Amino acid sequence: MRALHNNPKRNYGPARGRSRGLRVAMAGFTLAELIVATTLLTLVMTAVYTAFHTTMRSWKGTEASLQTYQDARTALDVLSREVSCIIGGSEHLFEGDDDEFEFFAIWPPLNVEKGEGARSLWVRYHYNRSGKTLVRQEAFVKDSLPLRPRGDEEVETSRIKLGRKYKFVLASNVKKFEVSYYWIPKVQRRDDEPPEWVEPVVLDKNEKKWGLPQGLKVSLTVEDELAPSGEATFTSSVVFRGTTSHYDESWFGRRRDES
Repeated sequence: MRALHNNPKRNYGPARGRSRGLRVAMAGFTLAELIVATTLLTLVMTAVYTAFHTTMRSWKGTEASLQTYQDARTALDVLSREVSCIIGGSEHLFEGDDDEFEFFAIWPPLNVEKGEGARSLWVRYHYNRSGKTLVRQEAFVKDSLPLRPRGDEEVETSRIKLGRKYKFVLASNVKKFEVSYYWIPKVQRRDDEPPEWVEPVVLDKNEKKWGLPQGLKVSLTVEDELAPSGEATFTSSVVFRGTTSHYDESWFGRRRDES
Protein backbone atom coordinates (compact mmCIF):
# COMPACT_ATOMS: atom_id res chain seq x y z
CA MET A 1 0.00 0.00 0.00
CA ARG A 2 2.82 2.39 0.76
CA ALA A 3 4.42 1.66 -2.62
CA LEU A 4 1.26 2.70 -4.39
CA HIS A 5 1.10 6.07 -2.66
CA ASN A 6 4.73 6.82 -3.43
CA ASN A 7 4.44 6.02 -7.21
CA PRO A 8 5.72 9.14 -9.07
CA LYS A 9 3.79 8.31 -12.26
CA ARG A 10 0.53 8.18 -10.33
CA ASN A 11 1.14 11.51 -8.59
CA TYR A 12 2.61 13.53 -11.52
CA GLY A 13 1.24 11.87 -14.67
CA PRO A 14 -1.99 13.95 -15.01
CA ALA A 15 -0.15 17.24 -14.43
CA ARG A 16 2.24 16.52 -17.26
CA GLY A 17 -0.68 15.74 -19.60
CA ARG A 18 -2.40 19.03 -18.80
CA SER A 19 0.85 20.95 -19.41
CA ARG A 20 1.27 19.34 -22.81
CA GLY A 21 -2.32 20.23 -23.83
CA LEU A 22 -1.83 23.81 -22.65
CA ARG A 23 1.26 24.16 -24.80
CA VAL A 24 -0.63 22.90 -27.86
CA ALA A 25 -3.52 25.32 -27.23
CA MET A 26 -1.18 28.29 -26.84
CA ALA A 27 0.65 27.54 -30.11
CA GLY A 28 -2.14 29.18 -32.37
CA PHE A 29 -1.89 29.30 -36.22
CA THR A 30 1.16 28.27 -38.09
CA LEU A 31 3.01 30.58 -40.52
CA ALA A 32 1.69 28.66 -43.52
CA GLU A 33 -1.89 29.08 -42.32
CA LEU A 34 -1.39 32.85 -41.87
CA ILE A 35 0.07 33.17 -45.38
CA VAL A 36 -2.86 31.28 -46.93
CA ALA A 37 -5.44 33.34 -44.97
CA THR A 38 -3.73 36.63 -45.91
CA THR A 39 -3.60 35.62 -49.59
CA LEU A 40 -7.28 34.70 -49.64
CA LEU A 41 -8.23 37.96 -47.90
CA THR A 42 -6.16 39.95 -50.42
CA LEU A 43 -7.85 38.23 -53.36
CA VAL A 44 -11.31 38.87 -51.94
CA MET A 45 -10.59 42.54 -51.20
CA THR A 46 -9.09 43.02 -54.67
CA ALA A 47 -12.19 41.55 -56.30
CA VAL A 48 -14.47 43.74 -54.18
CA TYR A 49 -12.48 46.90 -54.97
CA THR A 50 -12.40 46.10 -58.69
CA ALA A 51 -16.15 45.56 -58.79
CA PHE A 52 -16.79 48.75 -56.82
CA HIS A 53 -14.42 50.81 -58.97
CA THR A 54 -15.99 49.47 -62.20
CA THR A 55 -19.48 50.20 -60.94
CA MET A 56 -18.60 53.75 -59.88
CA ARG A 57 -16.85 54.46 -63.18
CA SER A 58 -19.84 53.18 -65.14
CA TRP A 59 -22.23 55.20 -62.99
CA LYS A 60 -20.19 58.39 -63.40
CA GLY A 61 -19.93 57.84 -67.15
CA THR A 62 -23.67 57.32 -67.47
CA GLU A 63 -24.40 60.37 -65.34
CA ALA A 64 -22.03 62.52 -67.41
CA SER A 65 -23.59 61.29 -70.66
CA LEU A 66 -27.10 62.02 -69.41
CA GLN A 67 -26.05 65.51 -68.34
CA THR A 68 -24.45 66.12 -71.73
CA TYR A 69 -27.60 64.90 -73.49
CA GLN A 70 -29.80 67.12 -71.36
CA ASP A 71 -27.61 70.19 -71.96
CA ALA A 72 -27.58 69.57 -75.73
CA ARG A 73 -31.35 69.16 -75.95
CA THR A 74 -31.96 72.22 -73.78
CA ALA A 75 -29.54 74.33 -75.84
CA LEU A 76 -31.21 73.39 -79.13
CA ASP A 77 -34.67 73.95 -77.66
CA VAL A 78 -33.75 77.46 -76.48
CA LEU A 79 -32.06 78.20 -79.80
CA SER A 80 -35.06 77.07 -81.86
CA ARG A 81 -37.55 79.05 -79.80
CA GLU A 82 -35.39 82.15 -79.70
CA VAL A 83 -34.55 82.33 -83.38
CA SER A 84 -38.26 82.01 -84.17
CA CYS A 85 -38.85 85.34 -82.38
CA ILE A 86 -36.74 87.53 -84.66
CA ILE A 87 -37.76 91.18 -84.53
CA GLY A 88 -39.86 92.16 -87.53
CA GLY A 89 -37.95 94.49 -89.82
CA SER A 90 -34.54 93.20 -88.66
CA GLU A 91 -34.35 90.31 -91.13
CA HIS A 92 -31.57 92.06 -93.08
CA LEU A 93 -29.41 92.02 -89.92
CA PHE A 94 -29.49 88.22 -89.66
CA GLU A 95 -26.05 86.83 -90.48
CA GLY A 96 -23.87 83.82 -89.79
CA ASP A 97 -21.31 81.25 -90.89
CA ASP A 98 -21.12 77.48 -90.69
CA ASP A 99 -20.51 77.46 -86.91
CA GLU A 100 -22.12 80.71 -85.68
CA PHE A 101 -24.94 83.16 -86.34
CA GLU A 102 -26.47 86.27 -84.80
CA PHE A 103 -29.81 88.03 -84.91
CA PHE A 104 -32.14 90.39 -83.05
CA ALA A 105 -35.11 88.94 -81.19
CA ILE A 106 -37.81 89.66 -78.64
CA TRP A 107 -36.97 87.16 -75.90
CA PRO A 108 -36.47 87.03 -72.11
CA PRO A 109 -32.78 87.49 -71.27
CA LEU A 110 -30.86 84.68 -69.63
CA ASN A 111 -29.28 87.24 -67.33
CA VAL A 112 -32.27 87.54 -64.99
CA GLU A 113 -30.42 90.07 -62.82
CA LYS A 114 -30.96 92.65 -65.56
CA GLY A 115 -34.69 92.14 -65.66
CA GLU A 116 -37.38 89.63 -66.49
CA GLY A 117 -39.84 89.42 -69.35
CA ALA A 118 -39.30 89.72 -73.10
CA ARG A 119 -36.82 92.37 -74.19
CA SER A 120 -35.20 93.48 -77.44
CA LEU A 121 -31.96 91.50 -77.56
CA TRP A 122 -28.98 90.99 -79.77
CA VAL A 123 -28.17 87.28 -79.66
CA ARG A 124 -25.20 85.33 -80.97
CA TYR A 125 -24.57 81.58 -80.94
CA HIS A 126 -21.08 80.33 -81.70
CA TYR A 127 -18.82 77.33 -81.22
CA ASN A 128 -15.76 77.73 -79.00
CA ARG A 129 -13.36 75.19 -80.48
CA SER A 130 -10.66 75.52 -77.83
CA GLY A 131 -13.10 75.04 -74.97
CA LYS A 132 -15.39 72.60 -76.83
CA THR A 133 -18.47 74.56 -75.76
CA LEU A 134 -21.56 76.06 -77.35
CA VAL A 135 -21.66 79.69 -76.26
CA ARG A 136 -24.56 82.11 -76.34
CA GLN A 137 -24.07 85.87 -76.06
CA GLU A 138 -26.73 88.49 -75.47
CA ALA A 139 -26.98 92.25 -75.12
CA PHE A 140 -29.88 94.68 -74.73
CA VAL A 141 -30.74 96.82 -77.75
CA LYS A 142 -30.59 100.43 -76.57
CA ASP A 143 -31.84 102.20 -79.71
CA SER A 144 -33.87 101.61 -82.85
CA LEU A 145 -32.36 99.30 -85.45
CA PRO A 146 -31.31 100.53 -88.89
CA LEU A 147 -33.75 100.05 -91.75
CA ARG A 148 -33.10 97.78 -94.67
CA PRO A 149 -30.89 99.61 -97.17
CA ARG A 150 -31.99 100.18 -100.74
CA GLY A 151 -30.13 99.03 -103.77
CA ASP A 152 -26.38 98.83 -103.28
CA GLU A 153 -26.36 100.78 -100.04
CA GLU A 154 -24.65 99.18 -97.05
CA VAL A 155 -26.30 98.46 -93.70
CA GLU A 156 -25.70 101.27 -91.22
CA THR A 157 -24.22 99.09 -88.51
CA SER A 158 -22.96 102.20 -86.67
CA ARG A 159 -26.56 102.89 -85.68
CA ILE A 160 -26.81 99.65 -83.73
CA LYS A 161 -26.45 100.55 -80.04
CA LEU A 162 -26.00 97.64 -77.68
CA GLY A 163 -25.57 97.35 -73.93
CA ARG A 164 -23.05 95.21 -72.15
CA LYS A 165 -22.60 91.76 -73.64
CA TYR A 166 -23.08 88.69 -71.44
CA LYS A 167 -21.82 85.20 -72.20
CA PHE A 168 -23.41 81.86 -71.29
CA VAL A 169 -22.13 78.32 -71.89
CA LEU A 170 -25.11 76.22 -72.98
CA ALA A 171 -23.37 72.90 -73.71
CA SER A 172 -19.99 71.32 -72.96
CA ASN A 173 -17.99 68.47 -74.54
CA VAL A 174 -19.06 69.72 -77.96
CA LYS A 175 -17.16 68.23 -80.92
CA LYS A 176 -19.01 70.02 -83.75
CA PHE A 177 -21.57 72.78 -84.18
CA GLU A 178 -22.84 73.11 -87.74
CA VAL A 179 -25.29 75.65 -89.15
CA SER A 180 -26.95 75.40 -92.57
CA TYR A 181 -29.17 78.02 -94.22
CA TYR A 182 -32.01 76.84 -96.46
CA TRP A 183 -33.24 79.02 -99.29
CA ILE A 184 -36.16 78.39 -101.67
CA PRO A 185 -35.67 79.74 -105.20
CA LYS A 186 -38.51 81.86 -106.48
CA VAL A 187 -40.64 80.05 -109.06
CA GLN A 188 -42.87 81.82 -111.57
CA ARG A 189 -46.32 80.25 -111.69
CA ARG A 190 -49.91 81.25 -112.20
CA ASP A 191 -52.31 81.59 -109.29
CA ASP A 192 -54.43 78.68 -110.50
CA GLU A 193 -51.46 76.32 -110.67
CA PRO A 194 -50.61 74.10 -107.70
CA PRO A 195 -47.19 74.67 -106.13
CA GLU A 196 -44.39 72.47 -107.38
CA TRP A 197 -41.61 70.87 -105.41
CA VAL A 198 -38.53 73.07 -105.47
CA GLU A 199 -35.13 71.80 -104.38
CA PRO A 200 -33.87 74.11 -101.61
CA VAL A 201 -30.49 75.77 -101.87
CA VAL A 202 -28.32 74.99 -98.84
CA LEU A 203 -25.63 77.51 -97.94
CA ASP A 204 -23.02 77.57 -95.17
CA LYS A 205 -23.16 81.33 -94.64
CA ASN A 206 -25.65 84.17 -94.52
CA GLU A 207 -24.42 87.74 -94.88
CA LYS A 208 -26.05 90.96 -93.78
CA LYS A 209 -28.57 92.38 -96.25
CA TRP A 210 -29.30 88.98 -97.73
CA GLY A 211 -32.38 88.74 -95.58
CA LEU A 212 -33.93 85.85 -93.72
CA PRO A 213 -33.78 82.37 -95.30
CA GLN A 214 -36.76 80.07 -95.31
CA GLY A 215 -35.16 77.64 -92.91
CA LEU A 216 -32.27 77.00 -90.56
CA LYS A 217 -30.74 73.66 -89.60
CA VAL A 218 -28.45 73.27 -86.60
CA SER A 219 -26.50 70.13 -85.68
CA LEU A 220 -24.80 69.71 -82.33
CA THR A 221 -22.37 66.81 -81.86
CA VAL A 222 -21.21 66.00 -78.33
CA GLU A 223 -18.82 63.45 -76.86
CA ASP A 224 -20.41 60.22 -75.63
CA GLU A 225 -18.22 57.52 -74.09
CA LEU A 226 -21.08 55.02 -74.10
CA ALA A 227 -21.82 55.31 -77.84
CA PRO A 228 -19.92 52.97 -80.22
CA SER A 229 -18.74 55.97 -82.27
CA GLY A 230 -17.81 57.96 -79.17
CA GLU A 231 -20.19 60.79 -80.04
CA ALA A 232 -23.88 61.68 -80.35
CA THR A 233 -25.49 64.20 -82.71
CA PHE A 234 -28.61 66.26 -82.05
CA THR A 235 -30.34 68.19 -84.84
CA SER A 236 -32.92 70.96 -84.83
CA SER A 237 -34.62 72.59 -87.82
CA VAL A 238 -36.44 75.91 -87.84
CA VAL A 239 -38.86 77.10 -90.50
CA PHE A 240 -39.22 80.88 -90.50
CA ARG A 241 -42.83 81.99 -90.84
CA GLY A 242 -42.23 85.71 -90.98
CA THR A 243 -40.93 87.85 -93.81
CA THR A 244 -38.29 85.85 -95.66
CA SER A 245 -36.28 86.43 -98.80
CA HIS A 246 -35.90 84.31 -101.91
CA TYR A 247 -32.73 82.84 -103.29
CA ASP A 248 -30.94 85.22 -105.66
CA GLU A 249 -27.78 84.00 -107.38
CA SER A 250 -26.65 87.56 -108.04
CA TRP A 251 -26.30 87.99 -104.26
CA PHE A 252 -25.30 84.57 -103.06
CA GLY A 253 -23.02 83.30 -105.83
CA ARG A 254 -22.45 79.56 -106.14
CA ARG A 255 -24.43 76.97 -104.25
CA ARG A 256 -22.92 75.11 -101.36
CA ASP A 257 -22.69 71.83 -103.26
CA GLU A 258 -20.91 73.58 -106.16
CA SER A 259 -18.24 75.31 -104.04
